[in-house]
Amino acid sequence: MERLEALANELEPQAIVYVMDYTTTIHLHNIQFIKTSFPRSLLYIATTSVSIPLLHQAINIGVTNVYMFPFSPNDELDFADNLDSKTSIRCCTQSKKEDISSIRFSRDDPVSSLLDIVERDFVKGPSLQDLSDDIHLSPSRLCHMFKDYCGLTYSHYLLCRRLEEGERLLNDNKQSITTIAYSLGFANPSHFSRNFKEHFNLTPNAFAQGDRSVTLSNTYIRYQRLRAELLPADSYAIPERKPVKKHASF
Repeated sequence: MERLEALANELEPQAIVYVMDYTTTIHLHNIQFIKTSFPRSLLYIATTSVSIPLLHQAINIGVTNVYMFPFSPNDELDFADNLDSKTSIRCCTQSKKEDISSIRFSRDDPVSSLLDIVERDFVKGPSLQDLSDDIHLSPSRLCHMFKDYCGLTYSHYLLCRRLEEGERLLNDNKQSITTIAYSLGFANPSHFSRNFKEHFNLTPNAFAQGDRSVTLSNTYIRYQRLRAELLPADSYAIPERKPVKKHASF
């Protein structure tokens, strides 16, 4: 995904459409960031839910218009007329050809950028302090945003990502538990075994020997659901286990 900081380095477009779901601090931050980076661009917001905080910020920073998404026929015509009258972009509807090549669609946010980095480098496990300059937010701000967005702390997400990879490696049964522990960045095999047991209610040794009667912790259940929601279906699949038990339901 294109990152907001990369977007800020590009030439200023005539119009930007920011597509979002429910109002969160992340979305409000992104809208402010885009308007500050491109003060002369028309900024439209398409949202599945209009809220008072969103409208308040839209008015304060000069958002061109806020639409419910998906567009109703009337909103679609209004949006096209807006572009026709205020820019050189010809954005027509129905039988007329659409030309929206100058519009930027931004769906990225600091937490998504952080998740991308973790996915590439979860073994090293960069700290929030290490990442704060790249994300352009303070460690404390990034920590709060991550928790609000994901429902997990950054450290728990990172640990679960390592355990997920550990489960895959144990399932392959090609490496020793000691080798797996060190390859995933754990301080020692005991540290890996203790965390694996805590979140799977099963020791790595038992899992490696074929026992799949795991009992997932609540934290790991949240992690799995988060991964399934954030990553494309073809890039993430929850490993098959039989049977799978849970501590609690949500």
